[in-house]
Amino acid sequence: MDRNSRIQKSLDKLNESLKDLNMALDRQHLSNNKMKESTKEYFQVRAHLEMKREREGNKEWKSNSFKRSNT
Repeated sequence: MDRNSRIQKSLDKLNESLKDLNMALDRQHLSNNKMKESTKEYFQVRAHLEMKREREGNKEWKSNSFKRSNT
């Protein structure tokens, strides 16, 4: 095998490795974006449920105070 063909073979292997690395980086980027989106959704749902719980708590408190004042 002459020098040029060895160099070409090494370049081909390097090129293939770079393609694999780019694919892995793309997958990592997508995974990271999904994680950020999931975290954002979690906190939105959590805030919504806390607000709903507070509203229900206020309604319950008003209803209990009305019952107490009538007795």
